[in-house]
Amino acid sequence: MPFQNSNAFQFSPQGLTNAPALSGVYGIFNQERWIYVGETGDINRRLAEHLNTGGTCIHRYFPTGFTYELSPQLLRVARQDQLIQQLAPACNQRFG
Repeated sequence: MPFQNSNAFQFSPQGLTNAPALSGVYGIFNQERWIYVGETGDINRRLAEHLNTGGTCIHRYFPTGFTYELSPQLLRVARQDQLIQQLAPACNQRFG
């Protein structure tokens, strides 16, 4: 797993109890592929927003898990971009 934290958790309300309210990057996935990689000042809050917002690209891929790594604000975007390039998550792809 390309994330520094090799732990994976269920993408569910119960699984989010493992997500810290700290700065970092996170990845959402299913059994077949990476779905989304993001960065935030509060990993727990942002994952909860993704979980509770239906009809998004993320939900179209039926996410089953997430992982994260802590990262200071100054490094988050660069780390997110690095992971997006490595993993090519379905919902981070830019077209046009």
